Amino acid sequence: MKKLELILCLALGCFLLIGGGGTAQAASKRPEMDKAKAIATLQVGFDYSEAELGKYLDEGMSYKELKSICMHAFAANVPLQKVVELRHKYGWTRVKFLLGLTPQKFYEGELEYKANRLYKIMGLDKKTSIKYMKLGFASHQVKRASYIARHCDVPLIEILNMKTRQIKWGDVAEQLGLPRDACMK
Repeated sequence: MKKLELILCLALGCFLLIGGGGTAQAASKRPEMDKAKAIATLQVGFDYSEAELGKYLDEGMSYKELKSICMHAFAANVPLQKVVELRHKYGWTRVKFLLGLTPQKFYEGELEYKANRLYKIMGLDKKTSIKYMKLGFASHQVKRASYIARHCDVPLIEILNMKTRQIKWGDVAEQLGLPRDACMK
């Protein structure tokens, strides 16, 4: 009986490894974002024109690739077209080098982009956003903590420090006597 169970387990394992792998891989692939949403999302943080962004999407560029191009152009303070031309020829490491983007410059560009986005989405002061992101908090954490801070008289840094992997944003809101959804609006 135990041999039969072992054989069945091995067979099932092989099936999942070989036969089920394609299904799991296909299920994990995200569908491509529609053009209007992609353009709107990129415009919020980068301020490139709808026509320019749309042109690259129409040419078949993926949202992910276009976002990377936007980030590199934003950080290097160069036109999108320059990054597109470089990207057609080179990998990202070489593109960064040719644009003069050191790791520090790229990091600062990312912080500026994220601060711009938080300002446009919720009116959060850019210097405040950058201050907390430089302390190691992600932009989405600063955003959630800022929503909570709007509802109570607790400093932003205290709210940020309350959140852990085990304590979710809704839990933080409840600990402060707020509804769970205070972190969402």
